Amino acid sequence: MTRPTAFSEVTKFCKSPSELRIRTLNLYRRYLRHSRDFYIPASQVKTKIRQEFERHRFINDLSVQNVLYMKSQMEFQELVNFWKQECHVMKYFETIENYDKTHNSSFIEKFIKGAD
Repeated sequence: MTRPTAFSEVTKFCKSPSELRIRTLNLYRRYLRHSRDFYIPASQVKTKIRQEFERHRFINDLSVQNVLYMKSQMEFQELVNFWKQECHVMKYFETIENYDKTHNSSFIEKFIKGAD
């Protein structure tokens, strides 16, 4: 059993981009170290972690970067302590196509098309 404080970190506002960069890289490494603990293959987890970090790569505002870092740190603590259930973790690995699919025989599609 993990202790709630095992992966906690004091919320600290970084005043320089270099300090924040170091903290972010350390967080990225911690995510990679714990990628084996999740419910899907580690290669997919590593790819998704990389995508999430790359998505925010070009944000230049230091205050926004600090908030993103704090949120990702909280997310990491929830994941590692298993406070998130499997369905919450799997949400990150769903593709957008899953939400766009509607059955051809659904009542709504038939209604919109004007079919019987």
